[in-house]
Amino acid sequence: MVQGRHAHWSASLRPVLWWLEAAPVFVFWVGALLLPSAAASAFGGFVGRTLGPLLPYSGRATRNLRRIYPDMTVRDRRKTIRGMWDNLGRVAAESARIQALWDPRLSAAISELGSDKLLEAVRTGETVKIECGRIRIIGVENFVRLLSIRGPALIFVPHMGNWELLPIGAARFGVFTSAIFRRPNNPLLARLLDRSRAGMVALLPKGYEGGVAAGRVMQEGGRLGLLVDQKQNRGVALDFLGQPAMTGLTLARFALRFDAPIFGACCRRRGGRNFTIEITPPLSVNRTGDDAHDEKAIMQMVNNKIADWVRETPDQWLWLHRRWGK
Repeated sequence: MVQGRHAHWSASLRPVLWWLEAAPVFVFWVGALLLPSAAASAFGGFVGRTLGPLLPYSGRATRNLRRIYPDMTVRDRRKTIRGMWDNLGRVAAESARIQALWDPRLSAAISELGSDKLLEAVRTGETVKIECGRIRIIGVENFVRLLSIRGPALIFVPHMGNWELLPIGAARFGVFTSAIFRRPNNPLLARLLDRSRAGMVALLPKGYEGGVAAGRVMQEGGRLGLLVDQKQNRGVALDFLGQPAMTGLTLARFALRFDAPIFGACCRRRGGRNFTIEITPPLSVNRTGDDAHDEKAIMQMVNNKIADWVRETPDQWLWLHRRWGK
């Protein structure tokens, strides 16, 4: 009887706790909407780099950096963590109007290059770069290759720069992408996120339901993006930045099952709201007939590429994850 009463009170208080948790997020979100886009990003960066290092989560980032870069000085480690929080604060503020980050002139710039030149770059392996306003794209020819594929395709993405800019950019070019995403436990925040991304990218929940939906996307020849740089307890231990890290196999399993090419996409911030987007050629997958072996080989290639990006700009990656466990 006492237990039942306690459960009843817990269920009754849950909506109140949701509102208390969501209220500061809503205030921050409305403030970002009222400010000009550049000012909102700058404000988010200020809040992030000022308050973030004081939060307990920064202890996890410190431990991760010590593990991967044992020779890094205390000063450089603090600088990296501060840069990470600056970026994360900007991402939070920019999320309120994510479409404002995209430069519509990019479409015209790619058209001016011409399809012939881009297709020739695909054949010869030449890397094509364009820069328009605040956004630079490296590997435009690979994006054209992704557009031209008839059938399903996969894109792996790390938590770097403003990773939400990638599916928005794809949507602007007419590529509707689905992404497996862990929704907030708070339904109020989840609803806010869903409404802000409506019509641009389909957010699929993690777990069984999301897996079924992702399989349907692949069967229908869609594009599926996956953030693959978090710890997956049901994965396998593979090398990441020189340390074993539990790595999920979903991306590799979809690639083998649907014979789908795997592209990589990374968005890195070049200060303020300036970004470099890199799109890689599809991974060279050597199928041996042993799916378990091939899955690990594919995900090791993915880990290696993300590790390269992290080493180039460590302050851009989200060191707050329990990527290597405790």
